[in-house]
Amino acid sequence: MNSRRILGAFVIAIALFFFWPGVVGQWQKVSAMRAAVAERTDLLAQRQVLLAKINTAYAEYQSKVSSTDGTKFSALVPVHKDQAELISALQDMATQAGAQLNDISIAEATTATDTKYKTLTMSLKMTGSYTSLRQFLGSVEVYVRVLNVKSIQAASDTRTSGQLTFTISADAYFLK
Repeated sequence: MNSRRILGAFVIAIALFFFWPGVVGQWQKVSAMRAAVAERTDLLAQRQVLLAKINTAYAEYQSKVSSTDGTKFSALVPVHKDQAELISALQDMATQAGAQLNDISIAEATTATDTKYKTLTMSLKMTGSYTSLRQFLGSVEVYVRVLNVKSIQAASDTRTSGQLTFTISADAYFLK
């Protein structure tokens, strides 16, 4: 009978030996998971507050930009297309840059009907040095009228060494 008690106690001790780490270990994992979930929930709440502030600031920025953007752009855009003034200004900029303006083609582009502006698409063919191209583009950049340069193609001039031939595609705007 004594051996039964010892065997029973031994079986219970072995069961507890294998059962205890599993139960206690899992319980410790559960408590660690609860702490991690609570920490992540707090972090998520903080990030949501920050994102709400960023969204509010962005919405405020967009409303300010969109309300004043049109008026600022309208101040730089002429009422009429005035192609003669544009050609004269481009010729002056090319001459000051040391380039020769060989050909200009201007066409009115078809634009979306929801805008307040129309577009003149220009193609300029010029000859000059790389420095003259840079000076010309600098003049275009500071020109009072808004001009968007879309593309520039350069090739060496076969007739004159050291000279380049440039083809510049640009857009100019005027009010409808």
